[in-house]
Amino acid sequence: MVKRSLFIFATVLTLCSCEVIDENARFLPLPEAGQTRTHVLLEYTGFRCVNCPAAAETASALKDIYGERLIVVALHPASNPFTQGKYDYTCPAADTCYQFMGGTATTPFPTGNIDLLPDEGSYFIDPAEWASRINHLMADSVAPIIKTVEAEYISASREIHVSCSVPAISHACRLAVWLTEDSVAGTQAMPDGIVNTAYYHRHLLRATAFDSPWGTALAQNSASAVIAMPEGCNIRKCSLVVLLLDANDYHILNGYETKMDYIE
Repeated sequence: MVKRSLFIFATVLTLCSCEVIDENARFLPLPEAGQTRTHVLLEYTGFRCVNCPAAAETASALKDIYGERLIVVALHPASNPFTQGKYDYTCPAADTCYQFMGGTATTPFPTGNIDLLPDEGSYFIDPAEWASRINHLMADSVAPIIKTVEAEYISASREIHVSCSVPAISHACRLAVWLTEDSVAGTQAMPDGIVNTAYYHRHLLRATAFDSPWGTALAQNSASAVIAMPEGCNIRKCSLVVLLLDANDYHILNGYETKMDYIE
């Protein structure tokens, strides 16, 4: 069993960064990073979609610009034909999100969403509009915060045990925990008609706690969860994405992401 605890402390309007802490000092508060609300870009993609690699590059470029203030999650929903075939990068949570937003077998790819919010009557946003939409949302700095995140990887059972807490808030929230994997070697259809068999899929949604992307209602401002590592998933390439969701319509109020590459 390998254990490491990660703690995040913040002011009422500040979400703090995380770093690996020595076992003997893991209960000390981390220095504040001075960051504000974190937003989440959901990138709907599929290995049969020839225009999706360009959208993935757009998502990565936006991540480079905004850093920890933007979390990117790539979803391969099984109910869209662009994800169907010999190769499978899907997970049930991706399809749950997709259908919740009104996605069907005819929804054009690539597409995306920011913070699980509808935009002009539709959840889906064309990649050409991601930058302007995210730039607009970055001005919003008021949000409930995630106070602490503690993660423990149980290597024998390939499980991640997570505990999270938030300060006392009046807003009715749910807490969701997602597992993503980066740089997954696989196959991708490219714009020039070539099938790239050495393509690296980024920010790939692999699993969620509570068997649901919508998480669980917060009880006494804290929640614990277990995520089972999917077969073939590499813990050293994985990240935990912790989300605070509005309890009524599931839109994302704030998020936090930490890599699991501290596992030895």
